[in-house]
Amino acid sequence: MRNILVILFIPLLVSLSLAEEPVADSVTLISYNIRQDTESDKGPKDWGQRKGMVSGYLLRKNASVIGLQEVRHKQLLDLNKALPSHAFLGVGREDGKTLGEYSPIFYDRKVWNLDPEENGTFWLSETPSIANSRSWGNKHTRICTWARLIAADDPDKKTAIYIYNTHWDHQSQPARVNSALLMLKKIKERAHKADPYILMGDLNATVENPAVKSLLSQDLLKDHGKNQYRSSSKWKAGLVPGLRIDHIFTAPSIEAEKLQVESNGNADDWSGSDHHPVVLRIKK
Repeated sequence: MRNILVILFIPLLVSLSLAEEPVADSVTLISYNIRQDTESDKGPKDWGQRKGMVSGYLLRKNASVIGLQEVRHKQLLDLNKALPSHAFLGVGREDGKTLGEYSPIFYDRKVWNLDPEENGTFWLSETPSIANSRSWGNKHTRICTWARLIAADDPDKKTAIYIYNTHWDHQSQPARVNSALLMLKKIKERAHKADPYILMGDLNATVENPAVKSLLSQDLLKDHGKNQYRSSSKWKAGLVPGLRIDHIFTAPSIEAEKLQVESNGNADDWSGSDHHPVVLRIKK
């Protein structure tokens, strides 16, 4: 039994030993579409074979805020176990509970406290408070999970940030255009107007798409992207020059140190998902 336990704990010890040290006075954020757990994905694409690659990467990065997309309930439970320092919030998009894909936010409980009055999920539709609602020609329901996170080391609870994590439609351009307008509206309506904010997620659109251009045209959001690599991986670990469809945009007041698309693959050149993670480090 002792030998079995040693074998079982080796992967966790390796992940922890390779964890990146937090950078002083910086905050690391990740946006990552992890690809839903579906029966049609076989072999190395199967969640059972790649979940260690995904969770190991997230552990190594030591990010204090992680926005994920395409997360099924079983995957959510797997990642919640794998990230013991983090808490999460989010709901399934099809019933507002556990059915369908989540776009959850994981946050490091040593760094952040969740504002209990300022968090939730809204649907990308004309009726954003109604679960499973659709309005603009998209066949699949789309959502945004949001939260106000308060710095755990601020006893006066004055240091906080809003996080919006979303997954836009991959087919309907009207849905993407209207989703952008709704996101801007929600940002403007936040209760604590002085708090900065970050919008992250899989927008299924590059910065050349009119929907993304509208997000960036009102001086409410800033793109810190200098690293010109595609964020869609096609299941290959290598990075390919091109434009991202996965983004992390910030309030103009936020000073970014580094934004990049990263590879999360194995020795056989398989990626942990059909997307690469996008990582942003900002100054506190």
